[in-house]
Amino acid sequence: MNTADIKTFMSERMPDFVLAWFPKIKTRAGYSEALTAFDTEIQDAMEAAVTKMLAAGVPEDLFVTEDPIDKRIIIAITSYVNAYCGQDRTDTNKYLKLFSDGVKNLQLEDGGAWDVDISD
Repeated sequence: MNTADIKTFMSERMPDFVLAWFPKIKTRAGYSEALTAFDTEIQDAMEAAVTKMLAAGVPEDLFVTEDPIDKRIIIAITSYVNAYCGQDRTDTNKYLKLFSDGVKNLQLEDGGAWDVDISD
């Protein structure tokens, strides 16, 4: 997916995607629903994760706003959120590896680009 396509996805579909999956990802990342101090940070990390995934060649059609969603999408985004959000940064590398491994797996889907490097 080229940069223009990613920008279009981010402006047209990302708000609905974040709205649909934010509660699930927030909870899976270990944050209480009642805790709102990190909500913006979590949403920003979700958007950054999706941007990286699209740039790496994860097929756009996997980012749906209704169930069933491919659980690997949720796991990869949650790993990215865990890597970059909150106070504790001691596990960042572990979560980035989980994210990277998840993206590599998703790149193998039909329509994916399995040979794109996502390392920083």
